[in-house]
Amino acid sequence: MLTDETIRKIAEEERNTAGLSKLPDGFFDEVRAYVEKKEKMARDESEKWAFDAVKRRLKTIFERRERKMLNSAHGFIESGVVPEHMSDEERKFFERVVECINEFQKMREGRMEKKDENLVLVTLLDGVPKFVGMNMKAYGPFSKGDIATIPAPNADLLVKKGLAEKIEMTDY
Repeated sequence: MLTDETIRKIAEEERNTAGLSKLPDGFFDEVRAYVEKKEKMARDESEKWAFDAVKRRLKTIFERRERKMLNSAHGFIESGVVPEHMSDEERKFFERVVECINEFQKMREGRMEKKDENLVLVTLLDGVPKFVGMNMKAYGPFSKGDIATIPAPNADLLVKKGLAEKIEMTDY
């Protein structure tokens, strides 16, 4: 059965350990029932204050555990070591966090690997002011005779306007 003292001990253990502390079986269900019971019993100011203190302590426990799981997610991705003492609800949360981190890392790596799509080497036949290319990067300004690598759609436009010529690369 959950008591104020049990909650205090769990909060202290969460604060003093790097990993997740072991919670009693059914802890989260017990918390729900305990809070409902305490809330009904809080009649005067001192009881309400004590109830608020318990709620703050529980919130601290939950937040610390969440932070520990978030921090452990990166370690899990690198080493495969699953944190101990997670409840079923926490395990689901942890798995979703790991999934989100994996997805984000894949997206980030894809962006890093993705070369500027279809760049073309051109020589400038006239001065061209600074412009934003199709890939949202800035290019220029260019002077007559400059050689530049720019996205194909921009190169085609400069060639069409007579401001540049494509340089064909040949293998030797």
